[in-house]
Amino acid sequence: MLSRWNFARLKAAENALNEGRIDEAYERLTRPETKNNPKAQGLLDLLSASFLARARVHAQAGRYVEALADLDRLSAIDRFSPEARTLRERVEKEHQHRVERHAAGGDAYRKAEHDIRAGRLDAGQMAIENLESPERREQLREELDIRVKRNAQLLHQARESFEQDDLLTACRFWEEACTKHGRTRESDSFGAELAQACCKRLDDAFLNGRLEQLQTLLSTTPALQNLSPALAEYQRLIDLTHVAGRRLADADYAGLRDKLLRLQAARGDVAWIKAAQKPLDEILQARARLLSSPLGLLSASFHNLPAFGKAAEPGIEHNRPVLDANPRRLRGAPFGGESLLMLVDGTGSALMTARDLLRIGRAGAKRDLEVPIPADIQSHHADIIRDGDDYFLVARGPVRVNRKAINRTLLRHGDRIVLGKNAKMVFHKPSAKSETAVLKLSGGCRLPQDVSLVVMFRGACLIGPQAACHVQTREGDSRLVLFDKAGELFVRSAARDGRPTGSAAPLPADATRDFGDLRLTVKEYNAYGTDSAA
Repeated sequence: MLSRWNFARLKAAENALNEGRIDEAYERLTRPETKNNPKAQGLLDLLSASFLARARVHAQAGRYVEALADLDRLSAIDRFSPEARTLRERVEKEHQHRVERHAAGGDAYRKAEHDIRAGRLDAGQMAIENLESPERREQLREELDIRVKRNAQLLHQARESFEQDDLLTACRFWEEACTKHGRTRESDSFGAELAQACCKRLDDAFLNGRLEQLQTLLSTTPALQNLSPALAEYQRLIDLTHVAGRRLADADYAGLRDKLLRLQAARGDVAWIKAAQKPLDEILQARARLLSSPLGLLSASFHNLPAFGKAAEPGIEHNRPVLDANPRRLRGAPFGGESLLMLVDGTGSALMTARDLLRIGRAGAKRDLEVPIPADIQSHHADIIRDGDDYFLVARGPVRVNRKAINRTLLRHGDRIVLGKNAKMVFHKPSAKSETAVLKLSGGCRLPQDVSLVVMFRGACLIGPQAACHVQTREGDSRLVLFDKAGELFVRSAARDGRPTGSAAPLPADATRDFGDLRLTVKEYNAYGTDSAA
Protein backbone atom coordinates (compact mmCIF):
# COMPACT_ATOMS: atom_id res chain seq x y z
CA MET A 1 0.00 0.00 0.00
CA LEU A 2 2.85 2.42 0.95
CA SER A 3 4.65 1.69 -2.30
CA ARG A 4 1.51 2.48 -4.23
CA TRP A 5 1.20 5.88 -2.50
CA ASN A 6 4.85 6.72 -3.27
CA PHE A 7 4.34 5.79 -6.90
CA ALA A 8 1.30 8.06 -7.08
CA ARG A 9 3.22 11.00 -5.55
CA LEU A 10 6.15 10.57 -7.91
CA LYS A 11 3.78 10.32 -10.88
CA ALA A 12 2.04 13.55 -9.78
CA ALA A 13 5.43 15.25 -9.36
CA GLU A 14 6.51 14.11 -12.83
CA ASN A 15 3.28 15.42 -14.39
CA ALA A 16 3.71 18.76 -12.60
CA LEU A 17 7.30 19.02 -13.81
CA ASN A 18 6.32 18.23 -17.39
CA GLU A 19 3.56 20.88 -17.25
CA GLY A 20 5.89 23.54 -15.85
CA ARG A 21 4.46 23.58 -12.33
CA ILE A 22 7.92 23.36 -10.81
CA ASP A 23 6.93 24.74 -7.37
CA GLU A 24 4.32 21.96 -7.01
CA ALA A 25 6.86 19.37 -8.17
CA TYR A 26 9.37 20.68 -5.62
CA GLU A 27 6.86 20.28 -2.79
CA ARG A 28 6.14 16.66 -3.75
CA LEU A 29 9.76 15.63 -4.34
CA THR A 30 11.20 17.05 -1.11
CA ARG A 31 9.05 14.93 1.21
CA PRO A 32 11.00 12.54 3.51
CA GLU A 33 9.52 9.37 1.98
CA THR A 34 10.98 10.26 -1.45
CA LYS A 35 14.46 11.09 -0.22
CA ASN A 36 16.17 7.78 -1.20
CA ASN A 37 13.96 6.92 -4.17
CA PRO A 38 16.04 6.65 -7.40
CA LYS A 39 13.21 7.93 -9.57
CA ALA A 40 12.74 10.93 -7.26
CA GLN A 41 16.45 11.79 -7.54
CA GLY A 42 16.21 11.68 -11.32
CA LEU A 43 13.24 14.05 -11.23
CA LEU A 44 15.18 16.38 -8.90
CA ASP A 45 17.96 16.58 -11.47
CA LEU A 46 15.41 17.75 -14.05
CA LEU A 47 13.83 20.09 -11.49
CA SER A 48 17.18 21.75 -10.69
CA ALA A 49 17.61 22.69 -14.33
CA SER A 50 14.15 24.32 -14.31
CA PHE A 51 14.92 26.28 -11.12
CA LEU A 52 18.26 27.48 -12.52
CA ALA A 53 16.60 28.59 -15.76
CA ARG A 54 13.85 30.43 -13.89
CA ALA A 55 16.39 32.09 -11.59
CA ARG A 56 18.15 33.48 -14.67
CA VAL A 57 14.87 34.89 -16.00
CA HIS A 58 14.11 36.53 -12.63
CA ALA A 59 17.60 38.03 -12.47
CA GLN A 60 17.34 39.46 -16.00
CA ALA A 61 13.98 41.03 -15.12
CA GLY A 62 15.39 42.55 -11.92
CA ARG A 63 13.34 40.29 -9.65
CA TYR A 64 16.28 39.58 -7.39
CA VAL A 65 14.36 38.33 -4.37
CA GLU A 66 12.58 35.69 -6.52
CA ALA A 67 15.88 34.68 -8.18
CA LEU A 68 17.53 34.18 -4.78
CA ALA A 69 14.56 32.09 -3.62
CA ASP A 70 14.98 29.70 -6.59
CA LEU A 71 18.72 29.43 -5.92
CA ASP A 72 17.96 28.64 -2.29
CA ARG A 73 15.77 25.73 -3.47
CA LEU A 74 18.71 24.41 -5.52
CA SER A 75 20.81 24.42 -2.37
CA ALA A 76 18.03 22.67 -0.42
CA ILE A 77 17.92 19.75 -2.91
CA ASP A 78 21.73 19.58 -3.03
CA ARG A 79 21.94 20.61 -6.70
CA PHE A 80 23.91 23.88 -6.22
CA SER A 81 26.30 23.85 -9.18
CA PRO A 82 29.20 26.25 -9.91
CA GLU A 83 26.93 27.92 -12.47
CA ALA A 84 24.31 28.49 -9.75
CA ARG A 85 27.01 29.88 -7.43
CA THR A 86 28.15 32.37 -10.07
CA LEU A 87 24.56 33.45 -10.67
CA ARG A 88 23.97 33.93 -6.94
CA GLU A 89 27.04 36.17 -6.58
CA ARG A 90 25.84 38.36 -9.45
CA VAL A 91 22.26 38.53 -8.16
CA GLU A 92 23.36 39.39 -4.59
CA LYS A 93 25.64 42.16 -5.87
CA GLU A 94 22.92 43.69 -8.06
CA HIS A 95 20.35 43.35 -5.27
CA GLN A 96 22.66 45.16 -2.81
CA HIS A 97 23.22 47.92 -5.36
CA ARG A 98 19.46 48.34 -5.71
CA VAL A 99 19.03 48.55 -1.91
CA GLU A 100 21.68 51.27 -1.74
CA ARG A 101 20.08 53.19 -4.60
CA HIS A 102 16.71 52.92 -2.86
CA ALA A 103 18.21 54.31 0.36
CA ALA A 104 19.77 57.19 -1.60
CA GLY A 105 16.43 57.74 -3.31
CA GLY A 106 14.77 57.90 0.12
CA ASP A 107 17.24 60.57 1.24
CA ALA A 108 16.60 62.56 -1.94
CA TYR A 109 12.85 62.24 -1.39
CA ARG A 110 13.10 63.45 2.20
CA LYS A 111 15.27 66.39 1.11
CA ALA A 112 12.78 67.38 -1.58
CA GLU A 113 9.91 67.04 0.88
CA HIS A 114 11.74 69.14 3.49
CA ASP A 115 12.58 71.88 0.96
CA ILE A 116 8.95 72.12 -0.15
CA ARG A 117 7.51 72.22 3.36
CA ALA A 118 10.16 74.71 4.49
CA GLY A 119 9.01 77.03 1.69
CA ARG A 120 12.09 76.67 -0.54
CA LEU A 121 10.00 76.06 -3.63
CA ASP A 122 12.73 76.48 -6.28
CA ALA A 123 15.07 74.13 -4.39
CA GLY A 124 12.19 71.70 -3.95
CA GLN A 125 11.54 71.73 -7.72
CA MET A 126 15.17 70.88 -8.46
CA ALA A 127 15.18 68.13 -5.82
CA ILE A 128 12.04 66.57 -7.33
CA GLU A 129 13.69 66.37 -10.76
CA ASN A 130 16.52 64.31 -9.22
CA LEU A 131 14.18 61.61 -7.91
CA GLU A 132 14.31 58.29 -9.75
CA SER A 133 10.91 57.01 -8.62
CA PRO A 134 8.09 58.32 -10.87
CA GLU A 135 5.56 57.68 -8.10
CA ARG A 136 7.49 59.77 -5.60
CA ARG A 137 8.07 62.53 -8.15
CA GLU A 138 4.35 62.72 -8.87
CA GLN A 139 3.45 62.71 -5.17
CA LEU A 140 5.73 65.64 -4.31
CA ARG A 141 5.02 67.51 -7.54
CA GLU A 142 1.33 67.62 -6.62
CA GLU A 143 2.10 69.21 -3.25
CA LEU A 144 4.58 71.61 -4.86
CA ASP A 145 2.09 72.65 -7.54
CA ILE A 146 -0.50 73.53 -4.88
CA ARG A 147 1.99 75.73 -3.03
CA VAL A 148 3.31 77.37 -6.20
CA LYS A 149 -0.22 78.08 -7.43
CA ARG A 150 -1.34 79.66 -4.14
CA ASN A 151 1.93 81.59 -3.91
CA ALA A 152 1.40 82.96 -7.42
CA GLN A 153 -2.21 83.97 -6.60
CA LEU A 154 -1.14 85.90 -3.50
CA LEU A 155 1.74 87.54 -5.34
CA HIS A 156 -0.68 88.62 -8.07
CA GLN A 157 -2.92 90.20 -5.41
CA ALA A 158 0.12 91.82 -3.82
CA ARG A 159 1.23 93.28 -7.15
CA GLU A 160 -2.27 94.61 -7.89
CA SER A 161 -2.33 96.34 -4.48
CA PHE A 162 1.17 97.68 -5.10
CA GLU A 163 0.13 99.14 -8.45
CA GLN A 164 -2.83 100.80 -6.70
CA ASP A 165 -0.37 102.35 -4.20
CA ASP A 166 -1.87 100.27 -1.35
CA LEU A 167 1.50 99.38 0.14
CA LEU A 168 0.17 97.94 3.43
CA THR A 169 -2.07 95.43 1.67
CA ALA A 170 0.68 94.54 -0.80
CA CYS A 171 3.05 93.78 2.10
CA ARG A 172 0.45 91.62 3.81
CA PHE A 173 -0.24 89.57 0.68
CA TRP A 174 3.49 89.20 -0.02
CA GLU A 175 4.23 88.08 3.54
CA GLU A 176 1.35 85.59 3.50
CA ALA A 177 2.61 84.18 0.19
CA CYS A 178 6.14 83.68 1.55
CA THR A 179 5.41 82.53 5.11
CA LYS A 180 2.51 80.18 4.36
CA HIS A 181 3.38 78.82 0.94
CA GLY A 182 7.08 79.47 0.35
CA ARG A 183 9.55 81.67 -1.49
CA THR A 184 10.46 81.71 -5.14
CA ARG A 185 12.71 83.85 -7.33
CA GLU A 186 9.64 85.84 -8.31
CA SER A 187 8.61 86.48 -4.69
CA ASP A 188 12.15 87.54 -3.73
CA SER A 189 12.35 89.86 -6.72
CA PHE A 190 9.00 91.46 -5.91
CA GLY A 191 9.98 91.60 -2.23
CA ALA A 192 13.00 93.71 -3.16
CA GLU A 193 10.66 96.11 -5.00
CA LEU A 194 8.37 96.26 -1.98
CA ALA A 195 11.27 96.89 0.39
CA GLN A 196 12.48 99.78 -1.74
CA ALA A 197 8.98 101.30 -1.85
CA CYS A 198 8.59 100.80 1.91
CA CYS A 199 11.88 102.57 2.59
CA LYS A 200 10.72 105.52 0.51
CA ARG A 201 7.31 105.61 2.28
CA LEU A 202 8.93 105.22 5.72
CA ASP A 203 11.39 107.99 4.99
CA ASP A 204 8.57 110.32 3.95
CA ALA A 205 6.54 109.42 7.06
CA PHE A 206 9.49 110.03 9.40
CA LEU A 207 10.48 113.34 7.82
CA ASN A 208 6.91 114.59 8.09
CA GLY A 209 6.39 113.32 11.64
CA ARG A 210 3.73 110.73 10.81
CA LEU A 211 5.05 108.32 13.43
CA GLU A 212 1.88 106.24 13.75
CA GLN A 213 1.94 105.58 10.00
CA LEU A 214 5.61 104.69 10.35
CA GLN A 215 4.86 102.14 13.09
CA THR A 216 1.90 100.65 11.21
CA LEU A 217 3.94 100.09 8.06
CA LEU A 218 6.87 98.62 9.98
CA SER A 219 4.58 96.17 11.80
CA THR A 220 3.56 94.67 8.44
CA THR A 221 7.11 94.18 7.14
CA PRO A 222 8.99 91.78 9.49
CA ALA A 223 9.72 89.30 6.69
CA LEU A 224 10.78 92.11 4.33
CA GLN A 225 13.40 93.18 6.86
CA ASN A 226 15.27 89.96 6.06
CA LEU A 227 15.61 91.17 2.46
CA SER A 228 16.43 94.80 3.24
CA PRO A 229 18.72 95.79 6.15
CA ALA A 230 17.58 99.40 5.60
CA LEU A 231 14.16 98.53 7.05
CA ALA A 232 15.80 97.45 10.32
CA GLU A 233 17.26 100.96 10.58
CA TYR A 234 13.76 102.42 10.50
CA GLN A 235 12.78 100.03 13.30
CA ARG A 236 15.61 101.51 15.38
CA LEU A 237 14.31 105.00 14.64
CA ILE A 238 10.75 104.16 15.67
CA ASP A 239 12.06 102.56 18.88
CA LEU A 240 13.87 105.80 19.65
CA THR A 241 10.70 107.84 19.00
CA HIS A 242 8.74 105.54 21.33
CA VAL A 243 11.25 106.04 24.11
CA ALA A 244 11.17 109.78 23.46
CA GLY A 245 7.37 109.72 23.70
CA ARG A 246 7.58 107.85 26.99
CA ARG A 247 10.03 110.38 28.35
CA LEU A 248 7.59 113.15 27.40
CA ALA A 249 4.66 111.35 29.05
CA ASP A 250 6.74 110.90 32.23
CA ALA A 251 7.84 114.57 32.16
CA ASP A 252 11.44 113.36 31.93
CA TYR A 253 12.57 116.32 29.87
CA ALA A 254 16.29 115.66 30.22
CA GLY A 255 15.77 112.11 28.93
CA LEU A 256 13.57 113.46 26.13
CA ARG A 257 16.32 115.86 25.08
CA ASP A 258 18.81 113.00 24.94
CA LYS A 259 16.53 110.94 22.69
CA LEU A 260 15.86 113.89 20.37
CA LEU A 261 19.60 114.44 20.01
CA ARG A 262 20.00 110.75 19.11
CA LEU A 263 17.28 111.04 16.49
CA GLN A 264 18.92 114.13 15.10
CA ALA A 265 22.29 112.35 14.94
CA ALA A 266 20.70 109.43 13.11
CA ARG A 267 18.70 111.46 10.56
CA GLY A 268 20.21 114.92 10.48
CA ASP A 269 18.06 118.05 10.58
CA VAL A 270 14.40 117.03 10.59
CA ALA A 271 11.82 119.82 10.91
CA TRP A 272 9.60 118.24 13.56
CA ILE A 273 12.59 117.27 15.73
CA LYS A 274 13.95 120.80 15.59
CA ALA A 275 10.48 122.15 16.35
CA ALA A 276 10.26 119.93 19.44
CA GLN A 277 13.69 120.94 20.69
CA LYS A 278 12.80 124.63 21.01
CA PRO A 279 9.97 124.31 23.59
CA LEU A 280 11.94 121.54 25.29
CA ASP A 281 14.90 123.88 25.79
CA GLU A 282 12.52 126.49 27.18
CA ILE A 283 11.08 123.94 29.65
CA LEU A 284 14.55 122.89 30.81
CA GLN A 285 15.63 126.51 31.23
CA ALA A 286 12.45 127.34 33.15
CA ARG A 287 12.94 124.29 35.39
CA ALA A 288 16.51 125.37 36.10
CA ARG A 289 15.27 128.85 37.09
CA LEU A 290 12.60 127.33 39.36
CA LEU A 291 15.08 125.05 41.09
CA SER A 292 17.36 128.02 41.74
CA SER A 293 14.51 130.00 43.30
CA PRO A 294 13.59 129.91 47.03
CA LEU A 295 10.86 127.37 46.23
CA GLY A 296 13.45 125.14 44.59
CA LEU A 297 15.54 125.21 47.76
CA LEU A 298 12.47 124.39 49.82
CA SER A 299 11.44 121.52 47.52
CA ALA A 300 14.55 119.57 48.45
CA SER A 301 13.19 119.10 51.98
CA PHE A 302 10.13 117.21 50.65
CA HIS A 303 12.16 114.29 49.30
CA ASN A 304 12.29 112.63 52.73
CA LEU A 305 8.56 112.92 53.53
CA PRO A 306 6.24 109.84 53.44
CA ALA A 307 3.93 109.04 50.54
CA PHE A 308 1.83 111.89 49.14
CA GLY A 309 3.63 114.47 51.31
CA LYS A 310 1.74 113.58 54.53
CA ALA A 311 3.57 113.66 57.82
CA ALA A 312 4.12 110.22 59.30
CA GLU A 313 2.17 109.35 62.44
CA PRO A 314 3.91 107.21 65.04
CA GLY A 315 3.17 103.50 64.67
CA ILE A 316 1.24 103.93 61.38
CA GLU A 317 2.68 102.71 58.07
CA HIS A 318 1.25 104.61 55.12
CA ASN A 319 0.02 102.46 52.22
CA ARG A 320 1.77 103.44 49.03
CA PRO A 321 1.76 101.85 45.57
CA VAL A 322 4.91 99.83 44.92
CA LEU A 323 6.55 101.05 41.73
CA ASP A 324 9.04 99.23 39.51
CA ALA A 325 11.63 100.80 37.23
CA ASN A 326 8.85 102.15 35.04
CA PRO A 327 7.22 104.96 37.09
CA ARG A 328 3.83 104.45 35.37
CA ARG A 329 3.53 100.76 36.17
CA LEU A 330 2.21 99.19 39.39
CA ARG A 331 3.55 95.78 40.38
CA GLY A 332 0.96 93.15 41.26
CA ALA A 333 -1.74 94.56 38.94
CA PRO A 334 -2.53 92.57 35.78
CA PHE A 335 0.06 93.45 33.11
CA GLY A 336 1.46 95.99 35.55
CA GLY A 337 -1.64 98.13 34.89
CA GLU A 338 -0.77 98.66 31.22
CA SER A 339 -2.72 97.92 28.06
CA LEU A 340 -1.14 95.24 25.90
CA LEU A 341 -1.07 94.55 22.19
CA MET A 342 -1.39 90.82 21.44
CA LEU A 343 -0.40 89.59 17.97
CA VAL A 344 -1.52 86.12 16.87
CA ASP A 345 0.00 84.97 13.58
CA GLY A 346 -2.65 84.39 10.93
CA THR A 347 -5.37 86.02 13.06
CA GLY A 348 -4.58 89.68 13.70
CA SER A 349 -4.07 92.15 16.53
CA ALA A 350 -5.96 92.46 19.81
CA LEU A 351 -5.86 95.13 22.51
CA MET A 352 -5.90 93.60 26.02
CA THR A 353 -6.88 95.64 29.05
CA ALA A 354 -7.63 94.54 32.61
CA ARG A 355 -9.44 97.72 33.60
CA ASP A 356 -13.01 97.57 34.94
CA LEU A 357 -13.88 100.81 33.15
CA LEU A 358 -13.52 101.05 29.38
CA ARG A 359 -13.96 104.57 28.03
CA ILE A 360 -14.83 104.83 24.34
CA GLY A 361 -14.68 108.00 22.29
CA ARG A 362 -13.40 109.73 19.18
CA ALA A 363 -9.74 109.24 18.37
CA GLY A 364 -7.69 112.41 18.75
CA ALA A 365 -10.23 114.17 20.95
CA LYS A 366 -9.03 112.96 24.37
CA ARG A 367 -5.95 111.17 25.59
CA ASP A 368 -7.53 109.31 28.51
CA LEU A 369 -9.66 106.92 26.42
CA GLU A 370 -9.05 103.19 26.43
CA VAL A 371 -10.73 102.76 23.03
CA PRO A 372 -10.21 105.84 20.79
CA ILE A 373 -12.22 105.07 17.64
CA PRO A 374 -11.53 106.83 14.31
CA ALA A 375 -15.21 107.63 13.74
CA ASP A 376 -17.65 110.55 13.88
CA ILE A 377 -18.68 110.17 17.53
CA GLN A 378 -18.39 112.31 20.65
CA SER A 379 -15.04 112.78 22.32
CA HIS A 380 -16.25 110.56 25.21
CA HIS A 381 -19.20 108.67 23.79
CA ALA A 382 -19.78 105.64 26.07
CA ASP A 383 -18.42 103.53 28.92
CA ILE A 384 -18.39 99.79 29.45
CA ILE A 385 -18.28 98.95 33.15
CA ARG A 386 -17.47 95.53 34.57
CA ASP A 387 -19.35 94.61 37.76
CA GLY A 388 -18.41 91.07 38.79
CA ASP A 389 -19.49 88.78 35.96
CA ASP A 390 -21.68 91.46 34.37
CA TYR A 391 -20.85 94.17 31.85
CA PHE A 392 -22.92 97.35 31.56
CA LEU A 393 -22.94 99.87 28.72
CA VAL A 394 -23.50 103.49 29.80
CA ALA A 395 -24.25 105.95 26.98
CA ARG A 396 -22.88 109.50 26.97
CA GLY A 397 -23.93 110.09 23.37
CA PRO A 398 -26.41 108.39 21.02
CA VAL A 399 -26.08 104.60 21.37
CA ARG A 400 -28.14 101.74 19.94
CA VAL A 401 -27.96 98.14 21.12
CA ASN A 402 -29.69 95.66 18.84
CA ARG A 403 -31.32 98.64 17.05
CA LYS A 404 -32.79 100.10 20.28
CA ALA A 405 -31.66 103.42 21.73
CA ILE A 406 -30.33 103.00 25.29
CA ASN A 407 -28.93 105.02 28.15
CA ARG A 408 -27.74 102.11 30.28
CA THR A 409 -28.06 98.38 29.63
CA LEU A 410 -26.68 95.01 30.69
CA LEU A 411 -24.69 93.58 27.79
CA ARG A 412 -25.22 90.00 26.67
CA HIS A 413 -23.24 87.76 24.34
CA GLY A 414 -23.84 88.73 20.71
CA ASP A 415 -25.24 92.23 21.38
CA ARG A 416 -24.69 94.54 18.40
CA ILE A 417 -23.68 98.06 19.39
CA VAL A 418 -23.77 101.20 17.24
CA LEU A 419 -22.26 104.46 18.53
CA GLY A 420 -23.40 107.63 16.78
CA LYS A 421 -24.32 107.06 13.17
CA ASN A 422 -22.12 104.19 12.09
CA ALA A 423 -19.45 103.12 14.62
CA LYS A 424 -20.28 99.42 14.93
CA MET A 425 -19.06 96.72 17.28
CA VAL A 426 -20.26 93.43 18.75
CA PHE A 427 -20.03 92.37 22.40
CA HIS A 428 -18.97 88.78 23.07
CA LYS A 429 -18.74 86.84 26.31
CA PRO A 430 -18.33 83.39 24.78
CA SER A 431 -17.31 81.32 27.79
CA ALA A 432 -19.28 80.90 30.99
CA LYS A 433 -16.07 79.68 32.64
CA SER A 434 -14.32 83.03 32.18
CA GLU A 435 -15.29 86.58 33.16
CA THR A 436 -13.31 87.93 30.21
CA ALA A 437 -15.34 89.64 27.48
CA VAL A 438 -14.52 90.92 24.00
CA LEU A 439 -15.48 93.84 21.78
CA LYS A 440 -15.21 93.04 18.06
CA LEU A 441 -14.79 96.29 16.13
CA SER A 442 -16.02 96.80 12.58
CA GLY A 443 -13.56 97.56 9.82
CA GLY A 444 -14.10 101.31 10.06
CA CYS A 445 -13.51 101.35 13.82
CA ARG A 446 -10.13 99.65 13.95
CA LEU A 447 -7.59 101.12 16.32
CA PRO A 448 -3.97 101.91 15.44
CA GLN A 449 -1.76 98.91 14.59
CA ASP A 450 -4.77 97.26 12.92
CA VAL A 451 -6.47 96.34 16.23
CA SER A 452 -9.92 94.89 15.56
CA LEU A 453 -10.48 93.18 18.91
CA VAL A 454 -10.60 94.63 22.44
CA VAL A 455 -10.19 91.94 25.10
CA MET A 456 -11.53 93.01 28.53
CA PHE A 457 -9.30 90.62 30.42
CA ARG A 458 -10.29 89.11 33.75
CA GLY A 459 -8.18 86.22 34.99
CA ALA A 460 -7.95 84.16 31.80
CA CYS A 461 -8.51 84.33 28.06
CA LEU A 462 -9.05 81.42 25.64
CA ILE A 463 -7.32 81.45 22.24
CA GLY A 464 -8.24 78.92 19.55
CA PRO A 465 -10.48 78.11 16.60
CA GLN A 466 -13.58 77.17 18.63
CA ALA A 467 -16.55 79.51 19.04
CA ALA A 468 -16.10 79.42 22.84
CA CYS A 469 -12.70 81.14 22.54
CA HIS A 470 -12.30 84.87 23.19
CA VAL A 471 -9.71 85.21 20.40
CA GLN A 472 -10.73 82.98 17.51
CA THR A 473 -7.86 81.83 15.30
CA ARG A 474 -8.35 81.25 11.60
CA GLU A 475 -5.66 78.59 11.19
CA GLY A 476 -4.44 75.53 13.10
CA ASP A 477 -6.24 73.61 15.83
CA SER A 478 -4.21 74.53 18.95
CA ARG A 479 -6.15 75.90 21.90
CA LEU A 480 -4.45 77.98 24.60
CA VAL A 481 -5.30 79.51 27.97
CA LEU A 482 -3.68 82.90 28.57
CA PHE A 483 -3.78 83.82 32.26
CA ASP A 484 -2.36 86.37 34.67
CA LYS A 485 -0.32 85.42 37.73
CA ALA A 486 1.08 88.11 40.02
CA GLY A 487 1.08 90.64 37.18
CA GLU A 488 2.79 88.33 34.67
CA LEU A 489 1.25 86.51 31.72
CA PHE A 490 1.47 82.73 31.30
CA VAL A 491 0.22 80.39 28.58
CA ARG A 492 -0.91 76.79 28.89
CA SER A 493 -2.36 74.39 26.33
CA ALA A 494 -6.04 73.55 26.71
CA ALA A 495 -8.32 70.68 25.73
CA ARG A 496 -11.44 71.22 23.61
CA ASP A 497 -13.55 71.64 26.77
CA GLY A 498 -11.25 74.47 27.92
CA ARG A 499 -9.51 72.55 30.68
CA PRO A 500 -5.79 73.37 30.84
CA THR A 501 -3.31 70.64 29.93
CA GLY A 502 0.45 70.55 30.28
CA SER A 503 2.70 72.98 32.11
CA ALA A 504 2.42 76.77 32.01
CA ALA A 505 5.01 78.80 30.11
CA PRO A 506 5.66 82.53 30.68
CA LEU A 507 4.85 85.01 27.91
CA PRO A 508 7.18 87.96 28.48
CA ALA A 509 6.59 91.32 26.85
CA ASP A 510 8.22 92.03 23.49
CA ALA A 511 9.00 88.34 22.93
CA THR A 512 7.52 85.96 20.37
CA ARG A 513 6.67 82.44 21.50
CA ASP A 514 5.40 79.38 19.62
CA PHE A 515 2.73 77.25 21.27
CA GLY A 516 1.83 74.31 19.03
CA ASP A 517 0.85 75.81 15.69
CA LEU A 518 0.17 79.25 17.21
CA ARG A 519 2.71 82.06 17.51
CA LEU A 520 1.99 84.81 20.07
CA THR A 521 3.60 88.18 20.69
CA VAL A 522 2.59 90.51 23.52
CA LYS A 523 3.90 94.02 23.97
CA GLU A 524 2.92 97.25 25.67
CA TYR A 525 0.32 99.26 23.75
CA ASN A 526 -0.70 102.87 23.69
CA ALA A 527 -3.18 103.98 21.06
CA TYR A 528 -1.56 107.43 21.01
CA GLY A 529 1.80 106.15 19.82
CA THR A 530 3.88 106.70 22.98
CA ASP A 531 4.27 103.05 23.95
CA SER A 532 7.76 101.62 24.00
CA ALA A 533 10.24 99.68 25.89
CA ALA A 534 12.43 101.79 28.05
